Amino acid sequence: MKASPLFLYKLIGRLPLPILYGFATFCTILFYYLIPYRKKVIQGNMKKSFPTLSDKELGKLTYRFYGYLTDQLVEFFKGVSISKEEMLDRFEIKNEDIVTDFIKKGIPVILVAGHQGNWEWAIHRLALSKNPHDVIYQKLNNPTFNEFTKQVRARFGHVVLLEKRESVLLTRERKDIPRVICLAADQAPQKPESAYWTTFLHQDTAFFTGMERFARDYQYPVVFAELIRKKRGKYTMTYELLANVPFDELAPGEIIERFARRLEKSINAYPEQYLWSHRRWKHTKPDKLSLKWS
Repeated sequence: MKASPLFLYKLIGRLPLPILYGFATFCTILFYYLIPYRKKVIQGNMKKSFPTLSDKELGKLTYRFYGYLTDQLVEFFKGVSISKEEMLDRFEIKNEDIVTDFIKKGIPVILVAGHQGNWEWAIHRLALSKNPHDVIYQKLNNPTFNEFTKQVRARFGHVVLLEKRESVLLTRERKDIPRVICLAADQAPQKPESAYWTTFLHQDTAFFTGMERFARDYQYPVVFAELIRKKRGKYTMTYELLANVPFDELAPGEIIERFARRLEKSINAYPEQYLWSHRRWKHTKPDKLSLKWS
């Protein structure tokens, strides 16, 4: 009888971390030397983001990125079986009182991050927080793996998963509930002409406007979450107030601009811990933009 993919995924996740990390190390070597997983995309993104890198430095950074990426992959599967106690030990939240103080006052908060550190373990860690969280996620194309991902993310409960396409309506229904609304804001928009454009990592870069529009429409403060790996299997998520209400004195786009600058600073400090395999810069800035804030 053939085992289902879900069963195999869960079986992988029950392996001890040392074995999973050994597999990750093997995959790092495999991807770098034998099967160049998106190597052109990765090095193209890095070269444009760090134009002063020599070829030797670019190679070293690429290898470190593969090590980070493969570790994150096996850690995602480990989410099937990792205990609450081990997650609390491996993932620390710093400055959480910033959002806790707002929640105690009945004020919802937007928590915004980039694809760095380990955002999957971050969801588990948020589930173990005393604060309630809504996590907005992008539905995956593979139905089986999408279902598995949802099961892993919801394993500890205490988080509400909102699929991106449904999040606008569902968030409106939940607008008066004091909670932390979590989203990654560094994806590439599908409509570049209506995106917010700025210089990010030395390149013209498009950002979704939804995060800022959402904050302004509902008057929710915005907090930046820096996700960093301190060493293998050990992470921190540090909160920093990005923009507080009211936003009357902030020019349109200023909240996104602050996010871009803060994320850029973090990427420069921890360059191997960003999702370089993502086609972040696949669009060229249009000659004419149709962005309107009201």
